[in-house]
Amino acid sequence: MLILGLAALSAAASGRSGSWSGSSIGGRVSVGQQTLVSRPISPAAPLPATATISTLTWRITLLNSPPPGLQIKLCGQVCFPLQSLSGTMHLSTPHTANDVFHFIYSVNSRGPLMPALQVVSNQLNVNYQ
Repeated sequence: MLILGLAALSAAASGRSGSWSGSSIGGRVSVGQQTLVSRPISPAAPLPATATISTLTWRITLLNSPPPGLQIKLCGQVCFPLQSLSGTMHLSTPHTANDVFHFIYSVNSRGPLMPALQVVSNQLNVNYQ
């Protein structure tokens, strides 16, 4: 057990892999065709410049059911369309793990949303190598 613990500490110290998590509170969209951009989510401390994302895991909490036509993207230097309120995405091309991310919400409909889209929270976990 001690050897496994030392191996894990050694891997973390060498910067080979790791993760960071962040969250932000949501916002509200009351009319279709509007865009809501979340507050930024970023690592608490700078990561090595060579750190690249291996997986992104997210969880979005809404006050009500998602309205028809809801589109969600997770954006940093590149935007990733999200197909659900929670999930995991494995990245096949390198993207920096030092990025600042925003969740972007839009509803592809016209007129008032009843009930309004109310985002309670956005949670993001970034695994990197």
